[in-house]
Amino acid sequence: MAKEEAAGIPARRCLAICLILTAVFAVLPLTLREIASNPGQGLRPTGYTLAVMQALKPVKPAEHKPVPASVDAATLQEIFRARDYAIDTVRSGEKAVPRLVVAGLPDDMKRLDSTDERKRLFVKTMLPLVLLVNESIERDRDRLRKLKDVVEAGHALAPMDRIWVARTAARYKLDNPGRAEIGDLLKRVDVVPVSLALAQAAEESGWGTSRFAQDGNALFGQLTWTAGQQGIVPRNRRDGETHRFRSFDDLLESVRVYVHNLNTHDAYRGFRLSRASLRAKGKPLDSLRLVGALEKYSERGTAYVEQLRTLIRVNKLQDFDGVSLVGEEDGGGIALAVARDEPPAEAEVPAQAPAVPEAAGVSPRDR
Repeated sequence: MAKEEAAGIPARRCLAICLILTAVFAVLPLTLREIASNPGQGLRPTGYTLAVMQALKPVKPAEHKPVPASVDAATLQEIFRARDYAIDTVRSGEKAVPRLVVAGLPDDMKRLDSTDERKRLFVKTMLPLVLLVNESIERDRDRLRKLKDVVEAGHALAPMDRIWVARTAARYKLDNPGRAEIGDLLKRVDVVPVSLALAQAAEESGWGTSRFAQDGNALFGQLTWTAGQQGIVPRNRRDGETHRFRSFDDLLESVRVYVHNLNTHDAYRGFRLSRASLRAKGKPLDSLRLVGALEKYSERGTAYVEQLRTLIRVNKLQDFDGVSLVGEEDGGGIALAVARDEPPAEAEVPAQAPAVPEAAGVSPRDR
């Protein structure tokens, strides 16, 4: 009996060791693969490598509490006034921009009596959206800079940081993202000057009154040839053409895609290089200079660039390049729906569309 028990103990130990090894080599890789394939919370620092991770503690994004009632232009203006949100005090730096996220533009904007009033409402609607997108990019950029310092100090990145860098490189369409250099990534993970975003949105959407902006939250004239994407067919599209103006579920998504387009599309490589050059020299991001690299954004080329410069100068849009959002600790944000006379018509989608990379630019005949 004693002999049999002595022989059984090693057998049980062997079985336990086998189970542990199975968990380590089978379950752990699956867990890491799952983390790598899911953005967001799965990639947040865990704190297990204190020297690196504690310095990269993420900031919790503000929660945007939806307001149940839809709003028209007059009501939206009242909401802005109730939040003490005025263009003049924002321009001067006296007040920060509230975190008000408007889902879509009121369709009665074009019926406002004053052009200046319509412009002010458009700018106040757009400012929080552009600043929120830039804020999100700044968080990633700040983390990349800190990781770059770690690498330059001769230290290896923590496994979670390596995964995050690779995923970010893939999202920003760098070649061979698993071996991406953080310096190359920083040229893409960067903000777009507020004045430039406002000028392009104003030009492409007619200060929020165009059919594409009203029916599809399309603020930046981005074209798509992809059948699976939402889009609106231009009325004067020629026979045989398949492009559509890309539409979005809300205005914030339109701004996100616009900024990501400038940060990733091959057509705007010159824009990114010019921006990186200003960064390297410690100079501010000058929209009047950067816009010169956006001739390919529109078939109008140089004329388009000059029109944007005129919009920036005449409307003093560079005044908004230094503005900031109200702190997240001051109550988060509010998301607003907008009133519509009728739901937008469902976009026509071609049966077949070539796999052409997304481009941007509005032809005058498509207005």
